[in-house]
Amino acid sequence: MQTTVTDLLKSIRRPEYTGENRCLPCTTVNALIAVALAGLISVFANPIIGGVTFITFVAAIYLRGYLVPGTPTLTKRYLPDRVHRLFDSHVEDTETAVDGEDEDDVESLLRATGAVIDCPEADDLCLETTFQIAWHDRIAALEDEEKRLEALAARLDLETADLALEESTGGYIARYESDRIGVWPSEAAFLADLAGAPTLDEHGSGWQELTADEQGVVLTGLRAFLEKCPTCGGEIDGNEETVESCCSTAMQATVECGRCSGTLLRSTYR
Repeated sequence: MQTTVTDLLKSIRRPEYTGENRCLPCTTVNALIAVALAGLISVFANPIIGGVTFITFVAAIYLRGYLVPGTPTLTKRYLPDRVHRLFDSHVEDTETAVDGEDEDDVESLLRATGAVIDCPEADDLCLETTFQIAWHDRIAALEDEEKRLEALAARLDLETADLALEESTGGYIARYESDRIGVWPSEAAFLADLAGAPTLDEHGSGWQELTADEQGVVLTGLRAFLEKCPTCGGEIDGNEETVESCCSTAMQATVECGRCSGTLLRSTYR
């Protein structure tokens, strides 16, 4: 009997829509449907039957990820992007999801700092030469951990001895008295930002007028303009791929160090 029940559950379960693959918008929509249907049954039939029906519906959603057949496909096709973003629709992303309007905002912020300008001989954006040289020199100066900790302490107005840096599967982490105060997708991204902030301080007034969130967007965006990896000195590679989930399809653009595979920037857009 035990084996029969186990086999039955396996036949019902849909791992592509449950566990780590569970689509939160799908689950929410189906849970609301379950509540509504069970409520109607309770009113027009019997509260006990309604309760049993609701428990059955919840079990189905738990095991299958949905109650109404076709919900994942319908969710992917028709649910607005703003709702997908609200639920963080299972698109792995260490940065902020970017759509077309956001890209324009990022460009405007980069231009406001004066660090990014129109390329003289191409229809593209380039780093302003003075900023580029100063930024690269500052990255090169952060060659060991002691200098990195000193630079971070100066930036945050903290004691160097209370700071620590570590690399983990979750990214490159900065800690203050054992508490995590910052995380980057890689050591290379950390170095780019650590060198970028003081260089922008010296470059012009536009940077100083930005909010903390806007400054974060600028630092992240600047990583896409690096010509070599801050950690291994290798070339910078960019690629784009389609990311599928149970309830969304998105494009993911990645900028990383080709030689050491350190991720500098990952943005997702639909």
